[in-house]
Amino acid sequence: MRRRAILAATGLAAGSAGCVVGYGRRESPADDQASEIDAPTLAEQGMPSTICAEDIKPGGIRAIDDPSFGAPGEWPDDPDGYRRLDDEATVIGIENDVVARAYPLTVLNVHEIINDTLDGPVLVTYCPLCRSGMVADRRVDGDPARFDVSGLLWVPPGIYTAAAEADGRVFSDREAGVSNNGNLVMYDETTGSYWSQMLAQAICGPEAERRLEIRSSTISTWREWRTDHPDGEVLLPPPASGVVDPPI
Repeated sequence: MRRRAILAATGLAAGSAGCVVGYGRRESPADDQASEIDAPTLAEQGMPSTICAEDIKPGGIRAIDDPSFGAPGEWPDDPDGYRRLDDEATVIGIENDVVARAYPLTVLNVHEIINDTLDGPVLVTYCPLCRSGMVADRRVDGDPARFDVSGLLWVPPGIYTAAAEADGRVFSDREAGVSNNGNLVMYDETTGSYWSQMLAQAICGPEAERRLEIRSSTISTWREWRTDHPDGEVLLPPPASGVVDPPI
């Protein structure tokens, strides 16, 4: 796999919430007075359009909330419930001036969300259905928030998906790019808002239409990452890493 760097979004599609043409004010052909047309919310433009009325499905996939890291050699040879981490396995990487961390997709395929802290609260996500990764600051209204998997799926409008990939909010582990299938719907425990993983944007609740701030990241093979970061650390699978308790 070719190593790729994913940089913070620079705004190629910064106005994606207003990209769809034909909503808002329309001029009536019968007179010259404009009438206000209620624009559909972002959630209503995707599938299912009724996603905001759906309840969280408890007891399903659980995010990692207390990540534990070790040296590359500390990764277990035969982890219970997870695939082996061989040289060609894919990892998402983030780093600062002191530490570099690898998040194997073998763990993200199972848990989909990791709540971590590195130079502030960070959110590492992956949707296996869409083959989409997204790394962001996990602050909501300026405060650290814990995210978990809702158990719901939502398909964003194609125009927004393309914009999210074009401006680097979302990336893929395959050359063909992300697939606009049923996408991971996250929720934050602070406000209960639903967030589209692929758009890095809230689609329901108090934070609706607000975006997460993207963090720089890389995607590479495990061998490439170890070569570039011989002193780095890797996320260890549960039970070394703790998992979010299911909602009551």
